[in-house]
Amino acid sequence: MLQLVTDIRKRYRWGLLAIAILISVSAILIQSLLYIQKGDAKVINIAGKQRMLSQKIALYGNALIYHESDHFQQQHRRLLEQAVEQFIAGHQFLIQQDEQGHYIHLNEALEAHYFSPPTALDEHVKRYVSKAQQLLNNTNDFAYVDRSTFVSNQLEALLTKLDQAVKLLEQKSVQKVTFLAVLELLFWLIAMVLLAIELFFIFKPMEKLVTKNIAKYKEQKEFAERVNKNKERFIARTSHEFRTPLQGLTASIEALDISDSQQLTKQQALYCVNRLVAMLDELMDLQQLTSGEWQLSFTSSNLLSTLKQAISPYEYACNDKGITLSVNLAESLNKEVSTDHARLTQIVAEIINNAVKFTPSQGRIAVTAACQGEQHFVMEIQDNGKGFEKPPTDLLSYENDSEQHFQGLKTGLLRVMHIVKALKGEIQFLNAEPQGVKVLINFELESTPKSAMPAPLPQALHCLIVEDNPLNAKILGRMVSHLNYSFDVAENGLIATDKASDKHYDLIFMDLNMPVMDGFKAIDIIRNEQGQQVPILVVTANTSNEDLQRVYELGANLHVYKPISLDSVQKALSILFTESSQG
Repeated sequence: MLQLVTDIRKRYRWGLLAIAILISVSAILIQSLLYIQKGDAKVINIAGKQRMLSQKIALYGNALIYHESDHFQQQHRRLLEQAVEQFIAGHQFLIQQDEQGHYIHLNEALEAHYFSPPTALDEHVKRYVSKAQQLLNNTNDFAYVDRSTFVSNQLEALLTKLDQAVKLLEQKSVQKVTFLAVLELLFWLIAMVLLAIELFFIFKPMEKLVTKNIAKYKEQKEFAERVNKNKERFIARTSHEFRTPLQGLTASIEALDISDSQQLTKQQALYCVNRLVAMLDELMDLQQLTSGEWQLSFTSSNLLSTLKQAISPYEYACNDKGITLSVNLAESLNKEVSTDHARLTQIVAEIINNAVKFTPSQGRIAVTAACQGEQHFVMEIQDNGKGFEKPPTDLLSYENDSEQHFQGLKTGLLRVMHIVKALKGEIQFLNAEPQGVKVLINFELESTPKSAMPAPLPQALHCLIVEDNPLNAKILGRMVSHLNYSFDVAENGLIATDKASDKHYDLIFMDLNMPVMDGFKAIDIIRNEQGQQVPILVVTANTSNEDLQRVYELGANLHVYKPISLDSVQKALSILFTESSQG
């Protein structure tokens, strides 16, 4: 790209330089033409004036000769003297020479006209001036003055020669102007040729070069978009494929009926599963952050329950490492608030997880949270680990350090800071005394207005579970049975649409990614072709915002992410049937 810009700049500069030179030369020629015209006009004007002065000399000379009145003689003598002086000055101007002896205003034709027979204008002018001066020098008696000089035929000969001089000067001026006009036309033609050369050898190749590079960069952009799209699909599929077995693993662990002595092992297994789910969430969030699709999802729930849910998985990790976990959650947290509870869980879990990593055995982690007033949430998490060498105020520069306090996928801190910023809150990383790290979080909550009590779940429902994975279908069926509901199972969307058209169902649990017919098509058929209004709860491992928006547009009522639990299913059904009762 830089090479393209450099090449275009060089070509463009050469083109501009050529145009600038031509414009400058044309401007110089125009100025020269104007200057020549101005100078020639002055010369021609003086030459024309010589004719008038010669006539004045003859007029005043004859008046001086033939008028006997002293008053008239003095007046005509003065006028004749002035005319002679001007005539001599004009003649000297026309025949002046430069330092090399060349005539300034005369060309060859004019030189011949002034100094060569038969015209010899210069000699004729000198004789004419000499006779006029003799007349001026004679004060009384004009009887001996040669009066033939001032008669009409002699004067006519002089006027003819002076008139011819004017014509020759005009011809000289016209030749100069014509030459410059031709020269200017020549430069115009050169400019046109140069512009054509620029067009074909500078701008046309430059246009082809730009077009070629644009096409190249367009291909690169399309390739990058395909790679990014494939990466998104890969992450989405990876998340889906991991969440599906994790669903079975979570349900199986929770269903274990073991002795009290093995409860710690069960807690350890659940902790590991929760960490895997957290890492999948972290990976999906990072993908959404880079693609610009990340956004908060506000829901209304109990703030105290959300914090307990985030903290409880780490009780085992602290116990296993010999760390004392001190939790102090104020009663002011026990209320319904509107925020992104899932993201808040991620913030708390990520910070506690890093505190566990870097707090030594026999260390201590203290978690304190409260609501100041109705809406201001404040939380403090402090450990006595090794602390920071410097606070991570700049995430990117911090990630390049050789010693890092936050490890794992190296996206946790980025996610935490981004979530807090999106919540319009503030997070601070401080070194505690005598050692350790203190993390302070605060942001504003939105209080949830008191609404009607959630509608009780129906006593009896006949459900359709649409799930291609037998283990997941079995787990969901176990949860439905626990709620005393009956159910049928459909292995794909095609079977589900057939069952839905043949039999009445009160609720449909719909997976999305299935063979034969996926959940998208099945929802579309049930809603738009069969015209059924049965509630549809999407149960999916697909976390794509685009896909979720699509299922809601097709007619789904609600969704839950895998891995699911009995509690998450009950909450979803409570929301679903509360909305149904209010609608």
